Amino acid sequence: MRNNKEIYNLINSALDGNTAATFNLILQFEPMINKYSRINGEFDQECKDYIIDNLLKQIKKFKKN
Repeated sequence: MRNNKEIYNLINSALDGNTAATFNLILQFEPMINKYSRINGEFDQECKDYIIDNLLKQIKKFKKN
């Protein structure tokens, strides 16, 4: 995983509308997203989609510096 400064820069770029930065943010957190996308020990794509959707919503709420 990248360091905090790199994540911060990706978030700022995503807030500016950079879709590549948004995609890279999701990729950075994908191992954690996959970990929590399990129901009864089985991977669930719908759960993963829900987590990603909420991650994107929360990123949009960040304040731009």
